[in-house]
Order: sequence, then structure tokens, then C-alpha cells
Amino acid sequence: MSSVADDVARLGEASEALRILDAPGLGPHKLLKLLHAHGTAEKVADFLLSDAKTSDRIRDHLATSSPNGYAEMLSKASERGQEFKLWSDSDYPANLSLWHARPPVLFYKGDLSNLSRRALALVGRVDPSPEGADAARRFARSCVDADITVVSGLAKGIDGASHRGALEDPPGYTYGVVGHGLDHVYPAENRDLFDQLPDHGAVISQFMPHVGAQKWTFPARNEAMCTLALGTVIIEGKPGCGSIIQADFSFKHGRPVFLLSRNLRYGETEWAQKLVKRGAHVIERFEQVTALVEEAYGELWNSGQDEPASLVDLDPAVFSSSTSIPVGEHAARAVLFDIDGVIADSRAATAEALASIASRHTGRRIESHTFDPTGSPSKVLQRLGVPNSYNVYRNEYDQAFIDASGSITLFNTVVDTIRTLKDSGYRLGAITAQPKRRAAALLPEAVRSLFDVFYTYGDTQGKKDVGIARALRVLKVNAQDAIYVGDQSTDLEAARMAGVKSIGVLWGFSSEAQLRQWPHDVLASVPADLDLGLVRSLIR
Repeated sequence: MSSVADDVARLGEASEALRILDAPGLGPHKLLKLLHAHGTAEKVADFLLSDAKTSDRIRDHLATSSPNGYAEMLSKASERGQEFKLWSDSDYPANLSLWHARPPVLFYKGDLSNLSRRALALVGRVDPSPEGADAARRFARSCVDADITVVSGLAKGIDGASHRGALEDPPGYTYGVVGHGLDHVYPAENRDLFDQLPDHGAVISQFMPHVGAQKWTFPARNEAMCTLALGTVIIEGKPGCGSIIQADFSFKHGRPVFLLSRNLRYGETEWAQKLVKRGAHVIERFEQVTALVEEAYGELWNSGQDEPASLVDLDPAVFSSSTSIPVGEHAARAVLFDIDGVIADSRAATAEALASIASRHTGRRIESHTFDPTGSPSKVLQRLGVPNSYNVYRNEYDQAFIDASGSITLFNTVVDTIRTLKDSGYRLGAITAQPKRRAAALLPEAVRSLFDVFYTYGDTQGKKDVGIARALRVLKVNAQDAIYVGDQSTDLEAARMAGVKSIGVLWGFSSEAQLRQWPHDVLASVPADLDLGLVRSLIR
């Protein structure tokens, strides 16, 4: 039983951790890495304030904030029945603890003690057919009868039906992972579930109590949900639904994905066929799921052992991506890079090239600092008053960009990291949507020569996921042993589609809020964050 002093210490540690997590660009993965290095959140804060590599944004946040407000928030949340688990607690959820970017402070309302390793996530569309909703209910009851914990997302449709199935008499244990803080109920129509789950499991959140439902919070919720379970079952899905994102994260974390066969028989099925090609198992019966999970996890599935084997070292014949190479053929690792916004910054050169073209075609002098150069160059030219802007862009832009290439900024810290990676035996690739001539102007030859493969628009027709898959085949690297580094949401999406890990950088063309809307392994705040240690933490 914990003492008052222990409770005060836990409150202080959680408060300091939450304060650090609120710092711009400093997410769970980096905080956990720092906690392992320094021991406590307070020591991490002291280190960040003293470290010359800490960005000004992080330093300013820590210098002007206090953990006291976070402690008060936690105390008031406790009065409303909301508790938390620290990353270091012995009873932190066992499956989730295997994730290197797990929430350092996990909020819940209810009881986590019955959240066993024998857990399956049941997910699907928010507008299911009556047959789909009934399938969710029956599958959840089968889980309860087999002493398997039901995990879902407390959303409308399949999620709600799964929770309700688990709660039928006699009720089993079910856990709802939500994409908002515990002060909120979303959707309102599931309020009864929010009230019932704490008595038969818990409502769980990685977000502070006051955080409302936002577009970016739900993909983050999906990753936490898939890692709480040993497998994800898509009861009834459709194109664009959150269960596909859940499947993406499950593949990333080495968890099996199961599809009820009805998904391949009714409605639009292309999304389901793609998941099958990536390794999802099509099932007709509940017993097929338990047999496959038991085969993959053995004693981990059947017992509560404290030292599980790595969940990513599964039999590749059972769980594999479309780009997998047979295990044992090699031990190669790869880091693949977008160029513009990651290694180099072309914004000044782009503005200079567009201003030159626009000045020539409009007959008036246009300065490069007087307009926003981002977006499609032809549309920028159109906004600047250039007639027939698309044809002008096609005929003149590449040469104008090359003429302005002296204004390109090279992120030398990133280049140094690329050299270090090469010296450390990593295989390197550059994959950009820029045309060949423009890509060549972005990087000096000495930098281009560092890459084993260098793909431009003509090689991939602008599809970076195609470029990633092609690079892995050429480099003979498994998808789980590769990282793609990008600065835009489309880069993170390409990495997700190709089944590789991803690093989003915040010195490029997208904001932190934009990047957090998409699945990623880690966000790097400044070029110095992108180093050998970060890469090794993702692929060893």
C-alpha cells in the first residue's frame, strides 16, 4: 500500500512529465528516451534547460511554466474519479508497456487490474449494417466466454456494439480507448457506455482531461488501442474509416490484423483486399483468431508472464508486409529521406524563381518577399497575374529555379547525420517528388553521392510510397528495418502505406499540428534531434 509520501512523489513526477510533454515538438518517445537516460522528469527538465542543443521553443516553455498547475489539474481530476498510471508503475498496462512511445502518463476512469494480456481490439465503421453490428456483439460475447478482454474505441457503430456485447449478462471486462480527455463524452449517444465501463473495465485516454476531440487525436488513439491488444479484428469496415488506420498501426507494431470475411463480400472491397495483401488474415470463425494469436505469442497469450518476447519478432510467414525480405538473408537497415524541407530548404529559391518569371510576364517588378511561394508554382504564378500560368510554369520554372539555386539553404546538421549513418552501415535513399533537374539543384553532388538510391518524380510519378517500396527491394531491406524521414503529412502517409517507420521533421513545410494529424513514430523538433541515437531507437 502506498504512503502519503509516495502519492505526493507520484503526483510530482506526473505533473513534471506532463509539463515537459506540453513543450513544442517534444513527444512521448523523446521524453521516455530522456527518462531512461536521466531517471526522473525533474532531472529531464533540468537537463533540457542546461543542454545547448535544446530548442528555444522548448527552453522558453520550461522557463515560463510550472508543474504546479498540472498537479492541481491531476488532483481535481482525481476528485472526479479519474486516475493515472506512470510509465514506471509496475501495474502499467503490460501490452502497452512494450511500446517505445507509450503515454508516459496514462489517464483512466475505472479499474485497470483486469486488463489482461489476453486482449483483442474490435473495431469497424461508425455506420454499420444491422448484420455488422450483430457480428460485433456476438464476437465480443465470444471473447468474454473465452476470458479475453475486449478493447475498442467507444465510438458509434461497431465500437459501441462491441462494448455492449461484452457487457451483456454476465458482463465481461471491456476497455474503451478514447481520442479526448476524460472530462468529455464523445459521442454523446454513448454516454451510457462511458458510465458503465468503469464498473466492468475502464475508459482510457492518453490525453489530459481537458483535451477535446480533435482530428489528430483519433489516429493517436488508434495507435494506443492497437498496442493495448495482441491483435485487431475489423468486424465491418469501409474505405476511409478509422479501422484502416488501426490496421496500419497494428502492422507497424507487429500485431496481427483479422478481417471478418464479410468485408470481402459486400460493398466496396478494395480497401479490404489491400489489407489482405499486406498480411491481414481473413476469418470465418472466432476460433481462427485465437488459434493464430496463440501460435504467434504462445505462453504470452496463455499466461501473464512478466517478460514477454518482443512483439515485433514474429514469424514472417505469418505476419509480413508486401515489401518483406526473408528473415536471415541479411541484416541491413535503411534510412530514406525526403529532400526539400528535410535536407534542404528551397523556399527562398522558389520565391526568387517565381518572382523572376512573374516580373517578366506581367511587365512589373515583383519582389520575392511580397508573396507566399508555397503551393503549386503554376497557381502562385496565376495569383501573381501571369497569363497562361500552367504553360509558363512548364516551360520556364525549372531553369528559373536552377538559376536561383544559390538561395537554397542546406541543413548541414542533417547532412552530418547522413554521413554518420553511412559510416555506421545504414543504407541510404533519397525519395522526392521533385523532377530530376530540380532535385539535382537542391543538393550538391557531394551530398547526392552519399545515397545508395536517389529517386525523383520521373522514377515514381510522385508516389513516394512506391519509391519507398522500390528502394527497399533494391537495397534488400525489410520494411520493419527502415525509416522514412519527411516534413509533410503526405510523407507520413507514404511511410504508413509502405509499412516503414517514420520521422516527421518540424523545420520543413508543415506545422506541428498538421503533422500530428498523421501516424508517425516520432517528431524531430530541430535538425540536431535527427541523429544516430534517434534512428537506433527505432531500428536497431
